Amino acid sequence: MRHRMRDFGERQLPKGFCRANPLKLCEFADRMLGTEKTSAKENFMRRVLLPTMVFCFFASGHFVSAAPQAEQKMEELSHPKTLEELQKAMKEVVEKNHVTGAGVALVWNGQLLWCGGLGKADLAANRDIACDTEFRVGSISKTFVALALLKLEEEGRINLYARLQDVAPEIPMKNRWGNTNPVRIVNLLEHSAGFDDMEFAEVYNRHDRADYPLLDVFKRFQEPENVRWPAGTRFAYSNPGYGIAGHVIEKVTGQPFDAYIQQRILAPLEITVGDFRFTDANRAALAQGYQGNPPRAVAYKNIYLRPAGDMKASPGELAKLVQFFLRRGKAGDVQLVKPDSIARMEYPETVSSAKHGLRLGYGLANYTRSDGGVITHGHDGGIDGFISSYRYMPEQNWGYVVLLNSTVSGKALEDLNQLAIDFLSKDFPKPQQPVISLATKELKKFSGYYAPRAPRNQLFAFMEQLTGGTFTRVADGKLECSALFGKGHETLLPVGKNLFRGEKEPEATAVFFPDANGRMIYVRSGENGEPYGERVFPIWLFTRLLLLVASAVVMASALPYALVWGFWLLLAKFIRKIKRMGHVRVRAVPLFAVLSLLVSVFAFTKATNEIGVFNFWSLVIFLGTIAFLLLSLAGLALAVSVPKREIHRWARIHSLLVSMACCIVTLFLSSWHVIGLRLWAP
Repeated sequence: MRHRMRDFGERQLPKGFCRANPLKLCEFADRMLGTEKTSAKENFMRRVLLPTMVFCFFASGHFVSAAPQAEQKMEELSHPKTLEELQKAMKEVVEKNHVTGAGVALVWNGQLLWCGGLGKADLAANRDIACDTEFRVGSISKTFVALALLKLEEEGRINLYARLQDVAPEIPMKNRWGNTNPVRIVNLLEHSAGFDDMEFAEVYNRHDRADYPLLDVFKRFQEPENVRWPAGTRFAYSNPGYGIAGHVIEKVTGQPFDAYIQQRILAPLEITVGDFRFTDANRAALAQGYQGNPPRAVAYKNIYLRPAGDMKASPGELAKLVQFFLRRGKAGDVQLVKPDSIARMEYPETVSSAKHGLRLGYGLANYTRSDGGVITHGHDGGIDGFISSYRYMPEQNWGYVVLLNSTVSGKALEDLNQLAIDFLSKDFPKPQQPVISLATKELKKFSGYYAPRAPRNQLFAFMEQLTGGTFTRVADGKLECSALFGKGHETLLPVGKNLFRGEKEPEATAVFFPDANGRMIYVRSGENGEPYGERVFPIWLFTRLLLLVASAVVMASALPYALVWGFWLLLAKFIRKIKRMGHVRVRAVPLFAVLSLLVSVFAFTKATNEIGVFNFWSLVIFLGTIAFLLLSLAGLALAVSVPKREIHRWARIHSLLVSMACCIVTLFLSSWHVIGLRLWAP
């Protein structure tokens, strides 16, 4: 899997997590259906490789090294003044980052300024990328699903604020807040339903027909539809939500969702080749996707949640989508969607942060982002071998499309976006929301530690709990925020009683407010975002980290100690004068426990190539983590029960400490549901 959907400007991993680790350890998380940009400094936020990182930290004793570090200064990009300079700068980015190819379209003053390609669409065929080269665009697919539902609402065929259980009671959803906070159609589109993200086996459709019924997908994979908190309170990116939205389109229209979108959205936009379906037309024009350096071709894989990420489109076709948004819903001379509907798409309404004054965020498959002093709208996407982005600025009447057929560098996509924004906005003023004065007493109401409480994937929520979160404090009369382990502090400037922005941001990106229980909540959109942070006393956070770090160090000591007693055993076997070592198993069982954890780590790095499948490596993860639990308990029992007179004191103490450390880690892994993890299970 490559390119799992990311969360626009909202951080779903601890700040800087992947920037502090080798790219190869993080790249797996980007393999699924889409991406939303998160950081201009480095690659995309990662999700699914987190257990591997945790295991590595435990085994090596360097857990804290995964903690976010201070943001590294991004290399200064050029500031092109002409189209030729921009094309040259973009070509340099593509070549420097070893990207196979890029398709780019620029819209200026509502008109197509340039549409073309850089690099190769297919290395084997020596085919260049052109304006009409098709790409898999991942999560950009969601924009078309949202437009289709808005179209149906305008026709009076559906109400986006209707309860999902009334419109589609056949969806196997569990919501214990159903009476007070029912899931509504609009919650699916704003990712505010409280759903989990995809299960591992839910990603790729390896055996069923390409148009496998969406309802059957939801019945097979029911865990994500368990609502985790009251709907309409928090943002958490969920691909299954858009799969359900596609099913709603099918139920209302009586035809496949992709057929309706093709007839009512794509055809009026004159998108004739691009489609959710894999047709002869887009197959012939489709670029080959690549990963790695040197580039390795990626096979085309079908996915189950087609509405969430199966669209194919060219730079020229998505430029028509950008023009459609700039013209406020007009396709040519036809008002395809009302201007009010376009405006509704661009900002969130259902999440708590929006209700407390924060304008920016994820709307209806269209999210805001602050870049280069301007607020843009759009969506990003990613799927095996492809990453993509489209953005537009309606007030200045410009926009752009960037599509890559290589996932080797998320930084390349970031840099191309920055170059496009800098060039297109160069002649416009960049006003900022004025700062107001707040007394130190008022600012201190917002200080404290905010723990992340809206994990995208519940299985890996523990990683956010361990290394995520935000500290805020008042210093020199200003409110500052920092990551849990960050060295630097960012100043938050007040622009309202509870609204703040960064020093270079044009308007508020952060909001503080009390929840229904009176607990202070912190939400921030953008690069250093916090989807939903709850203020807590951090004593348990640091106690937990201390326990895990200490356990990791003790467990790591079992490896060099094994060389000592192993060498002694070897000498005793050949030299009779050397006293034979008794109770070898007291030393060996804790060692085997540590080794079983390391084997599970190694197996996970192999299993990521075919995630969601029952194979040798996924079986090793399942058995290896169970073996770790059993060996940890057995090691503790042996260390406690061995007669003190029959074993060296320090050998017994070391085995006891290692076994206790293994048991502590086992308790944590068990509480996080990692023991006995079945990657293939629905």
